[in-house]
Amino acid sequence: MLDVRNLCKSFDKKPFFRELTFQVGDGECLILLGKNGAGKTLLLNILATLVEPTSGRVSIDGVDAFANTKQVRPSIGYIPVAFEGYPELSVLAYLNFFAAAYKLEKQSRADAIEAVLELMDIQHLRSIKIGTLSTGERQRLLFAKTFLHEPQLWLLDEPFAPLDPSGQIEMVALLAELQAMQKTVVIATNRLDDVSKLYNTDSRRENFVGILYSGRFAVFDRFSELPREAVETDTTKSLSSNWFNELLA
Repeated sequence: MLDVRNLCKSFDKKPFFRELTFQVGDGECLILLGKNGAGKTLLLNILATLVEPTSGRVSIDGVDAFANTKQVRPSIGYIPVAFEGYPELSVLAYLNFFAAAYKLEKQSRADAIEAVLELMDIQHLRSIKIGTLSTGERQRLLFAKTFLHEPQLWLLDEPFAPLDPSGQIEMVALLAELQAMQKTVVIATNRLDDVSKLYNTDSRRENFVGILYSGRFAVFDRFSELPREAVETDTTKSLSSNWFNELLA
């Protein structure tokens, strides 16, 4: 479980995030929504322990993430919006490098790599240099690399952005599978159609939406409850009647 309490982040003593508090359990998905500059990627970086908050607490499975960084990082899988670096490495060399970095035992490393290549359907790319891969192929490789160490918390920044329609369908199925595996998933996006893709009516799994606005959550609730939130003044009283569209403008 991801547990965030009173999270604050300031830059040059100017507050950006103000006391964010939320929980995302095993098998649950949080969709971070907001316009560009709302802080979605920054929040993912904090949850990934790449950026330290000014105050507050981030816990993963009950462990304080910033007091025990080495302990929690193996349980985090972070997939950024853009793939950077390693253009001259082949897909296989890249996966071997990270398998070693994740300290997979040598005798099981080859089997683990074959498993993730098959899972992401990129077996045919094993000898191809990363610099020649398409954007969608690079994202598949990022997922394959992340699956190597089987993290509990998955953080994804704009996962649909580089994909064609068939790739987006596959991504929805993959994210549903992560939830079925009881993984905790946090996804950042600024596109409403991504939210509709990810909405799951299966009552066994929860999808939450957190809409970031002025350093706080204007709304944090189950996706199925958003129509109710749009008309309840107790949670959106500081916003205009057209708040939902304005947040994403």
